[in-house]
Amino acid sequence: MPEEQIIVQLNPDVPPTGSDLGITNAARKSFGRRSEWDVVRKDFGETLVKTLKDKDKRLLEFLARGMTADDFDGFVGQTMLTANEQTFESEDHFVNLLWQWRNTPTHDTPFSHSFFSFEIKAPIFVARQLVKHEYLIMSEYSRRYITDDVEFYQPTVWRKAAEDVKQGSSDEIVAAGELMEPLINHGNRDQMLLYTGMLKQGFAAEQARMVLPQSLMTSWTWSGTLGAFAKMCQLRLAKDSQYETRLVAKEVYKHLCNQFPVAAPLLVEGVR
Repeated sequence: MPEEQIIVQLNPDVPPTGSDLGITNAARKSFGRRSEWDVVRKDFGETLVKTLKDKDKRLLEFLARGMTADDFDGFVGQTMLTANEQTFESEDHFVNLLWQWRNTPTHDTPFSHSFFSFEIKAPIFVARQLVKHEYLIMSEYSRRYITDDVEFYQPTVWRKAAEDVKQGSSDEIVAAGELMEPLINHGNRDQMLLYTGMLKQGFAAEQARMVLPQSLMTSWTWSGTLGAFAKMCQLRLAKDSQYETRLVAKEVYKHLCNQFPVAAPLLVEGVR
């Protein structure tokens, strides 16, 4: 299964840093102010839980959206009121629309003081898409030095090309098993035989690797700030992003939300 081959996990050597409160205090630094956690009892029991104060949640909303919570709610409400004269849509629908065309400045700096490092395993064609994102550092497994542990990505379905865009795929599945299965299996086998044969004959690994396909699995360490990873998720969680790339973004996003339960959903609002 593709979901089993593509792996995203936190780097065990570099734990995440920062918190929602840390972002709040980075923003308040300009005014020489600090905030503190609210400590509440969970489910009226003895367990004490740290939560962000309401005023600090509103501050994070302003930083991420570029407008106050009241302005945001008013904008969405007015959009819904206008559109509902023609048809009924959910509030989430209008929040998504708003994020597609709003023109308000965000305040990104406070979100860039927190850090993540991931260990990723995915096919080369996925890695080449993700390496394009700004401010994310990648250290990749190199076939100049490593010649064993060769694995190929094996999709379980083939998707039909999307009709309304130049690239991408639709949700429609192409019944091409009889055509593609032997082609992929034999192709991978033949390329693997050629690759190992070249190595045995003394070809340099850095040249022998060129015969391996884009379906070859690779792995890399991927590090950057909360803000940088959130921007990646904004693009790669969108429905028109490639499915295999979305699998990586979904797992990254889960870790962002676990560390930043308030800030991360705000930064990726509109595509979830």
